[in-house]
Amino acid sequence: MSALLELIKEAPPEDRKAAAEMLKPYFSEPAENKSALPQLISLEEFQKKHKIKKAPNWLRTILLPQMPGVYGLNCGSGHHIRINDQEASDWLNKHVDEIDWNQPLP
Repeated sequence: MSALLELIKEAPPEDRKAAAEMLKPYFSEPAENKSALPQLISLEEFQKKHKIKKAPNWLRTILLPQMPGVYGLNCGSGHHIRINDQEASDWLNKHVDEIDWNQPLP
């Protein structure tokens, strides 16, 4: 590979452009072919976005186990909870009236 790079360095500018065009598909992928990765946010960010004024412990115990798109909930200490923003927000908007917001911690 380094020999190829040396040849390209010594080539005239027109040849360098031609080589760059030939090699371009191997080094970059068009944006439309990339699959969209889910936006993962922290528990605190999710609370702020949806203006939830409950303790994080209440959310971990009552709300998050029901919600889809929650990762790292029962992984133990040192593992942050990550929430798929789109999936969890859609679920919360559909079920906001069904949630007992006054439910005490067990």
